[in-house]
Amino acid sequence: MKTRWKFLLLILLLSFAAWAARSYPAHAHEGAQSEAATKDVDPLALDVLRAVTQPIEQAQSFSFRALVSEEDMGTDGQIITFFHTVDVTVQRPDKIRLVFKGMGQQVEFYGDDASVTMYAPGAKLYTTLPTKKTLDETLADLREKGVDMPIGPFLRSDLYEMVSKSVMTGYVIGRVNVFDDELHQLAFTAPDADFQLWVKGGPNPRIVRSEVISKKLDGKPRTIIQFLDWDLTPKVDADEFKFSKPADAHEISMLSAELQPGGRE
Repeated sequence: MKTRWKFLLLILLLSFAAWAARSYPAHAHEGAQSEAATKDVDPLALDVLRAVTQPIEQAQSFSFRALVSEEDMGTDGQIITFFHTVDVTVQRPDKIRLVFKGMGQQVEFYGDDASVTMYAPGAKLYTTLPTKKTLDETLADLREKGVDMPIGPFLRSDLYEMVSKSVMTGYVIGRVNVFDDELHQLAFTAPDADFQLWVKGGPNPRIVRSEVISKKLDGKPRTIIQFLDWDLTPKVDADEFKFSKPADAHEISMLSAELQPGGRE
């Protein structure tokens, strides 16, 4: 059974699961003025959201590990679930290192103030693109090129503003126990997605889990991210963000979205 894949040739060659744009909380679109009248957002939900996002936004450097499950629609209408892990290291304003592992393969992502490189060590393939001035701009540029990742919003310096401006409803569901952790559960809706967050309070607030359900894709697929090992003061080596090309690695080019099989608007 065929499934829909993203636009990066590197990932296609590796049979690596899609990095879905559906995981991004949707921004307000045309008609926002009429939608504003129907908003129902509990201020407490935004207060809790602000408390867990501000430490990330204000951190000069941070790291975490994410366990990601993504649903996608097969050509026969069946929902298929893909899994991957990603280890993340960020140094603001413009440096990032990601290591994706899924479907038995690994993809490394290097970004500094000069370029962004995606490298598959198993296949010895890489592609490089010019970077932008900030990580926020680089993520937006990559998304325009079809390289989307579920963790993308959590790397931004304006996560709270992005979510608070786009949501139509927001509630505090209450306290729940997840893996023996007492967490606060938040539920939000936006024009194109419904999403929930499970967050830890106290002196070191953090995001523990997120779930996003796309309302614009067939089958309303969901993406679930479990966040582990948050560190807002990691020791970071500058060389960690630079790609050192192996002698036997081969460069490939990005394919346009229009040329990719299964490409989605």
